[in-house]
Amino acid sequence: MDKNKHKSDFDMGNVIKYIIKRSRILLAVTLLAFVVSVTVSLMLKPKYRSTAILFPTSPASVAKSVMNSQYCTSRGADILNFGLEDECDQLLQIFLSRELKDSMNVKFGLMQHYNINPMGKYALTRYYDDYDDNFRFRRSKYNSILVNVYDTDPQLAATMADEIVRLADSLYSRMIRKRALKAFELIKTEYEDLDSLIADKERRLIELANMGVYDYDIQSKELTRAYYRALQSGKTELANKIKQSMEIAEHYGLEYRSLHSELNLLRSQRASLYYKYTEARAQLEQRLPNMFIVEHPIPADKKAWPRRSIIVLTSTVGAFLFTLLLLVFVDSFKKYM
Repeated sequence: MDKNKHKSDFDMGNVIKYIIKRSRILLAVTLLAFVVSVTVSLMLKPKYRSTAILFPTSPASVAKSVMNSQYCTSRGADILNFGLEDECDQLLQIFLSRELKDSMNVKFGLMQHYNINPMGKYALTRYYDDYDDNFRFRRSKYNSILVNVYDTDPQLAATMADEIVRLADSLYSRMIRKRALKAFELIKTEYEDLDSLIADKERRLIELANMGVYDYDIQSKELTRAYYRALQSGKTELANKIKQSMEIAEHYGLEYRSLHSELNLLRSQRASLYYKYTEARAQLEQRLPNMFIVEHPIPADKKAWPRRSIIVLTSTVGAFLFTLLLLVFVDSFKKYM
């Protein structure tokens, strides 16, 4: 009997009877919730949404793509290709950076626009919360980034969406340029040191040339031949002069040969380093954008928030269900007390 009785307590018919029994209270609360939700939804200022859609660029080196016709990335791409997931996540993180939030506040006075006292308690926290509510970024399934900006002024929303895209591109470029500058300075120092070393060795070769030392291997053979011809001809004075030249060549010959070999190697290194130097300089001076903008933001002609019908329906149904559960709880509590 008890089991059947407990089962009947949860019968739908009993629920309907209970609702009818408490209909006055339920109807009063539901009507009140309806009126309040309609009033509140009408008091909310509408917000308009402006959207920008963009793709990150490929990570391919701009300098290499322009300077080397055979250069390609692991996916056979160049600077004209779209970036993939990694590049999309990196660019998305830039959009979420605090530097952009602070820059937008400085540019548009967003604290005052959101009615936040800059000197008030937790002003910065309140600003970041409002900012996150009105500036939303997400990655699409196509590896693009959607930038949505909400504001009560549709023109301002479009302007801010356009500006934050520009600021993100500028911040991305500045980060890349900072690293490129370090690389350029390192390669420039190495190139200048190598160039100075080559110049020193070339000056020494000129000094040896002024002393009469040229190509040691060829020179020694020719001087030897000339020396013996002079002796055979009885030209002793000429033979003595040639012998002096032979002694000089023999004394500085090894130095000349070593300098000549080192210069060939250093010049080869300089040629390779010069390519890296010009590549690093091109990378430093590049001004290409870091994103492809597919859709530029425009002022919206229809509000995006609030959706009053959803607010009213949700509030009304929620108030009805909450009141019903509360009445059931109270009646059950009284019954078993």
